Amino acid sequence: MSARMSAEELRAWENFQTVAEVLHREVGRELWDDAQLSDAEFSVLAHLQGENSTGVRPSECARSIGWDSSRLSHQLRRLEKRGLVAMKKGDGSDGRATLIIPTAAGQTAYRRAIGPHLRAAKRWFADALTDAQVRNLNDVLDTLLGHTNDLSPSTTTRGD
Repeated sequence: MSARMSAEELRAWENFQTVAEVLHREVGRELWDDAQLSDAEFSVLAHLQGENSTGVRPSECARSIGWDSSRLSHQLRRLEKRGLVAMKKGDGSDGRATLIIPTAAGQTAYRRAIGPHLRAAKRWFADALTDAQVRNLNDVLDTLLGHTNDLSPSTTTRGD
């Protein structure tokens, strides 16, 4: 494997970075306009919706969405200040553990945001691609997710 990128690899990398930034910005802007949630707040609430009602450890949440703990801590403070999540002490074998739980307001905010989020993702992303391109892109992204997991085994991605 060469240490340098080919011109084609470099072009693909630059295009990937640009497209990812534009999609993130525009879908996030519409999410805020429609549901008053930032993309980061939505990511945390989306993760919590799929978890059990007893709560999730912050370290597990951060790992699952691919963030470091300091980024998650910052978001949790914002979400807690807005009344969208609550922190509680865990039960069971390790009562010292802190758990994150969505509040009723957080669950409502997530339900209010999911439709606008998916509509924006469809308009900015899916509508541009044919069915064959979506299948090919899924193959490429599955390969990249596997590769990033192999290079950084401590990181769990959403594809797992």
